[in-house]
Amino acid sequence: MAVLISILRVIYDGEETDRTRMFLEALICGSLSLTAASIIQWLGLPDDVAIAIGGSVGFVGVQKIREYAFRWMDKWVK
Repeated sequence: MAVLISILRVIYDGEETDRTRMFLEALICGSLSLTAASIIQWLGLPDDVAIAIGGSVGFVGVQKIREYAFRWMDKWVK
């Protein structure tokens, strides 16, 4: 889900014209979604939540997630 939404988002926004970067973005979104799915399973949440997380990751994109992660680390890890 994350891979598909990521590709469609990049095409729709016209952010990236380089196909290699577009597919790398999609693969990274897919990898982040797999990581999130493992965390969801570890927390004991329903498996259907993983689809929602995957779609969200694809929609938001790698750059925004990276920004959020750095912001969180700056706030909580000192």
